Amino acid sequence: MTAAAPGPFGAFVAASAAAGRLVVQPRMGFGDPHAMRTGLERTRAATATTVGTLTIDSYTRVGDLAGARAALAEGAGLNGYPIATHPLAVTRALLDGVHDDGFPVQVRHGSARPQAIVRALLAAGLDATEGGPVSYCLPYGRTPLRESVAAWAEGCELLAGHARPGSVPHLESFGGCLLGQLCPPGLLVAMSVLECLFFAQHGVRSVSLSYAQQTDPGQDEEAIRALRRLAGELLPADVDHHVVLYTYMGVYPRTERGATRLLEASARLAVRAGADRLLVKTTAESRRIPTVAENVRALETAAAAAALAGPPLPGGRGDSEVYTEARALVEAVLGLHPELARALPAAFERGLLDVPFCLHPDNAGRSRSVIGSDGRLRWSDTGAMPVRPDAPADLAPLTANGLLTALNHMADRYDRPPAGPLTTYRPHTTTSHHRHEQEPVMDHAPQPAGPALPPPLGEHLRSPRLRAAMLVQQEALWAARDFLRRSGFTELLPPLVGPVTDPGGRGAKALDVDYYGRPYKLMTSAILYKQASLHGFPKLFYIAPNVRVEPEETATTGRHLVEFHQIDVEIAGASREDAQEVAAGLLTHVAEHVWTAVPGVLAELGCREADFADVRSGKYDVCTHQEAVSRLLTAGHPQSPDSEIDWTGERLLSLESDRPFFINDYPKGSRGFYDREDPERPGVLRNFDLIAPHGYGELVSGSERESDYATIVTRMRESGENPAKYAWYLKEAREGIPASAGFGMGLQRLVRFLTGLDSLWQVSAYPKLPGVVAP
Repeated sequence: MTAAAPGPFGAFVAASAAAGRLVVQPRMGFGDPHAMRTGLERTRAATATTVGTLTIDSYTRVGDLAGARAALAEGAGLNGYPIATHPLAVTRALLDGVHDDGFPVQVRHGSARPQAIVRALLAAGLDATEGGPVSYCLPYGRTPLRESVAAWAEGCELLAGHARPGSVPHLESFGGCLLGQLCPPGLLVAMSVLECLFFAQHGVRSVSLSYAQQTDPGQDEEAIRALRRLAGELLPADVDHHVVLYTYMGVYPRTERGATRLLEASARLAVRAGADRLLVKTTAESRRIPTVAENVRALETAAAAAALAGPPLPGGRGDSEVYTEARALVEAVLGLHPELARALPAAFERGLLDVPFCLHPDNAGRSRSVIGSDGRLRWSDTGAMPVRPDAPADLAPLTANGLLTALNHMADRYDRPPAGPLTTYRPHTTTSHHRHEQEPVMDHAPQPAGPALPPPLGEHLRSPRLRAAMLVQQEALWAARDFLRRSGFTELLPPLVGPVTDPGGRGAKALDVDYYGRPYKLMTSAILYKQASLHGFPKLFYIAPNVRVEPEETATTGRHLVEFHQIDVEIAGASREDAQEVAAGLLTHVAEHVWTAVPGVLAELGCREADFADVRSGKYDVCTHQEAVSRLLTAGHPQSPDSEIDWTGERLLSLESDRPFFINDYPKGSRGFYDREDPERPGVLRNFDLIAPHGYGELVSGSERESDYATIVTRMRESGENPAKYAWYLKEAREGIPASAGFGMGLQRLVRFLTGLDSLWQVSAYPKLPGVVAP
């Protein structure tokens, strides 16, 4: 009895997408059938939703089947599986019991003349492959484009007409990659759409449209969304389709850390933008052909990053730059002739399609691209294409050295070492274990290079850098107030002095003032007043000035000021998750506003808009304190599980991330008495920090609040506080303080993050550093 054909490749991807699972796939090929089967088995068994790959060897790709046979006879190692040379029985045995409904297998090759490969894969019972008449011609050799188009037309018709009964052959365009890098996304999107239309015209009813990750995450998201939209608008209704993302195909990071970070970034990009499948790369890509184990590790790393990324984000309204450009290119080609087998060669002959830096004789070679200061790929010359150059007009001509720098842009970016030493660890010796919401704990490890102390005040106030930072701060404050007011919050003016203030602060002290003969304190945080105000103002915020006398040794950390401000928020009846939603929305709104209002100012400060793509996306990651501690211990950092994350650990976690993330569930004893203990998990607090990416550390700290009088008194005593000091506050608690949640966002820390400056004093007009006497 003949076994039924495995289910369609496209249907498997669609079902996985409907279940919220990103399909991950390796680029894997071995000449030895045993090694190839092992690779497929290990891929199938990976902790991920996977499909298999048979990558074809170079001899077979160029049609040199005699060369493939000779290599096999000599026992020479091949860089892929020679599917048209191995006996059919060998290939069928390789696939037997591995390739089925739960594990589709795709053949990947790179051939401008695919007919022999298509015949061989069909004979073996496979029906999914990839390539294209342009994308497997121009980048790979000298085959005339018209010959490649004719060969691919025949290949499509073979695939569509000779598959086993019940199967739906699938063909993926490689058009979203071309040379792998330095091609502005509009052309990649257009080529992928055009090749899939070509496939459909030649009988293929299931296709995938590819896009290769480029230099800017925001531009990449635009491209994937444009690809999805154009596919929906232009492909025939009876053609099944999905989008596949390729992890960066250019010069790859050389370090394991850099390669892993880039792979994880591609997985997050796939999820955010709505791609359904991801072709991964391994940490060995820059050096050699990866092993099976390295491929599996890459699959599982990508799957884990995707699982943490959350659901796809909604796209922006209107036509993006990438969509507009891609649509113009597609329409120009379709306007030449309804049959793409004739339109595609004609488009290249006229220069309507022109791949930058491509040396193929049928490519016009007049287009040029650059990486802009914002990280986006731009056209410096478009030749005869129906799109305009968008690089700066005063851009210097591209030199050979400039081209080499651009080619290594992503590798250098992701391989770049952390901005400061991360191995120095000196634990605190102070006895206090909790802190203010607005001021993150840090040890005194060395910080990023930069001036440690400010210049004289007059020189500082005249600094163009300070003026730029103050313009950013002005817009950040406007945006914060706008967001909170529109969310129903009332702004109150906070108290400056009181009989007691927040007891937190590791090693920090409050300043005493003589208040008509009574010892009062300058506010280190107005958290107690926020809670007391909730009966009259259930949703309130302050822009609160605070004063803390920090230890003198913190003057050069770059993260401490004696005077600072925070955006202080409190919400009656709210949960931790409610407060986190407001905090994340606030940060996203502020970042979006400043990049809209003062992009030129930020560019002058050296900021890259690309670095804020994840912040502006509004999707933040979450981990627990326990998980964060585990990651740090695994990395060799001696983080105590009973304390807050120290600054070295916080910096390590922050540097690992390209997007903001929350740390939840700090242990009891590590924070103030007002952080509520989880009633279902004794010893765990219902609190959080919001950590900025790229090494900037904590921006926000918050929690649900203890509101029960007896519990507050008990927690005060447990933390070593004298309840008598808090008489006015306890009176309010005895009479009934509403349950609430809230947070503090450090204003100077926010502005430092937005501007990318080294130290908090650089974003303060009148900086006062610990131990430094200043006006």
